[in-house]
Amino acid sequence: MGTMREVHLSWNSQSIKNSDFGLITKVVSEFEVIAHLDVTAVGVRQLVRVKLLENMNVNDLDTIPFLEIDGPLRPHPLPKDGGEGIIVVWNRHPISVAAINFDSLHVIPPYTIGKDGAQITIRGLPEGVSGFLKAARLLLPPDSVKVLDIENAEREMLSVLTPKQLEAAVIATNAGYYENPRLITMRELSESSGIPRSTLQEHLSKAEAAMMTWAARVHQNGL
Repeated sequence: MGTMREVHLSWNSQSIKNSDFGLITKVVSEFEVIAHLDVTAVGVRQLVRVKLLENMNVNDLDTIPFLEIDGPLRPHPLPKDGGEGIIVVWNRHPISVAAINFDSLHVIPPYTIGKDGAQITIRGLPEGVSGFLKAARLLLPPDSVKVLDIENAEREMLSVLTPKQLEAAVIATNAGYYENPRLITMRELSESSGIPRSTLQEHLSKAEAAMMTWAARVHQNGL
């Protein structure tokens, strides 16, 4: 099996405006796909959070050729005119169908289509990713493509941490220190792990700084 790839594609506001998706931005200021409820050969049933423009309603979205409103997210009602809410939509745009046609390829929610453009993340084997990118360049050429080799990225991510920092990070994560709200205090974490509080704090602080620097560099360079 080949190495899994993750690809970040983005389109600027002008590209979206000039495409079929520009029809969406005439009705809503934001179209955020939260989840894929059903994936078929002819389209994707999506859970979408929408912010309707003033004087616009859900029926205006239903007039877009590649969209079909499947109803509200029950028991919640459909959003009011000019309002905000969550709806269920069938999306049959060619680029959505293209993603379905490649094995081991997934489009990762959430992603947003709006006045600022669009960004999506796809993940899969190299063959599927390559095929989808070729289709995307024909159907809706992206303004930016960043490819991430997941396995290499994981190895690189681990390499930026020292063994002690990694150990502290694993202990803290498993204990719920990074949950929101936190499930354990630094003092309790120190007592349960047997690692002095000051030492634990130092390892975690350095690990967090190293991870943030690594994540920012990957995002910037698409490594």
